[in-house]
Amino acid sequence: MIPKTLHVIWVGDESRRPDNCIQTWIDLNPEWHVRVWGNQDLVETEWINARHMREMSSRELNGVADLMRWEILYNEGGFVVDADSICRRPLEDWLLEGDAFACWENEIDRPKLIAAGYVASVPENPFFGQIIKDLHSEETVMQGMAWQTVGPLRLTQSYYRYRYGGLTIWPSHFFIPEHFAGQSYDGRGIVFASQEWASTRGTYDTLYKKELS
Repeated sequence: MIPKTLHVIWVGDESRRPDNCIQTWIDLNPEWHVRVWGNQDLVETEWINARHMREMSSRELNGVADLMRWEILYNEGGFVVDADSICRRPLEDWLLEGDAFACWENEIDRPKLIAAGYVASVPENPFFGQIIKDLHSEETVMQGMAWQTVGPLRLTQSYYRYRYGGLTIWPSHFFIPEHFAGQSYDGRGIVFASQEWASTRGTYDTLYKKELS
């Protein structure tokens, strides 16, 4: 089973880290181990794609987090969630029964795009190992935006390229009930989390001070 470890990545200005969001995962999932990865981990860990992380850090820190995400999943397993996500209900054990899971970003606004902000895996999953290898073989990942070269589009293209059958893809409303493009879920299904879209909306300067309901 996928380990009950929640990983949150925050690199950059630690004074703006959204601890209010992170705390929601801790409060609602007391049986889980929560690990927050930060600047010290970025510097001290022997990342396979460290050179891409250094290059990406000059432009998009969310891209650095994506690069870290794949290696964390491969090395440790568990569930990596975006730092600007808010847990709305406890995670269920049945989520962990497969080898890996993710969710669609939005079936209407972004059809067939797998979100990178909520990805889980068993340790040493060969699919995520292949993503790491593919990234390592590239001279640069700066030829496009981070979401394209190292984030959700990378995950999606790898899924279809390698025809990886071990990835359970949950409906977007499990973790992203509201998309930044406007589509909102109003059904009665399970909603485990919500997404603030702080990188897209440029709201990290205020998110850490926001009172969460």
